[in-house]
Amino acid sequence: MSELESPERTSRRGDTRARLMAAAERLFGARGLHGVTLKEINAAAGQRNESALHYHFGSKKRLVEAILDARVGAIDKRRVERIEALVAAGGAGDLPAILRATFEPLTSLLDTEEGVRFVRFAAQVLNDPDFDLPTVALRSGFEGISRANALIGSVLADLPPEIAVQRQRLMVEMALTSLAIWTRRGDATTNTAARTFFTASLFDAMAAALTAPVSAETLAALREASKG
Repeated sequence: MSELESPERTSRRGDTRARLMAAAERLFGARGLHGVTLKEINAAAGQRNESALHYHFGSKKRLVEAILDARVGAIDKRRVERIEALVAAGGAGDLPAILRATFEPLTSLLDTEEGVRFVRFAAQVLNDPDFDLPTVALRSGFEGISRANALIGSVLADLPPEIAVQRQRLMVEMALTSLAIWTRRGDATTNTAARTFFTASLFDAMAAALTAPVSAETLAALREASKG
């Protein structure tokens, strides 16, 4: 903290930043990253100063990254705990268990409006051409994501590397897109039994997609693509 700033002012700055992030997350999740203006975010956060967002984040891209860092960081701490427990129990090769340890810290948030907002926001980031969410997550140094990626990669070690990597990306896309669609239900935050069934079925589908036999057509297409 600067010597010229009182604790009260620092607290106000933190509150303003948090309000801007919450407003942006909600609006981006509903309308996409390019469907919302900075002016609208400022207004939704109750900021009369139109330069507030630029002051705290500098750009829309940095705002998105700040939301991801805050949300994914909190989720990833729980993911690390789950993965450490899984490995300690000898489950490092159990793909369904790895998927649950990886994604349940996220799906467990779906009983709250806050969790629903983040899932919708993350799905919009995933589908935005200016962001490569799986790569951004790995490069951001989140330990849980890195460890989960390594465990899944070990399970898929018999696949051609290009196919293993592609399937892992498809897994993330399947999870976030499916969860975002789920949140459209009117009882998304209250119907625990339906949500438990949905997420269990989703994990089954993800495991099946990751471990499906590679067809001769896919191998031939891979060889052809590798020539270019």
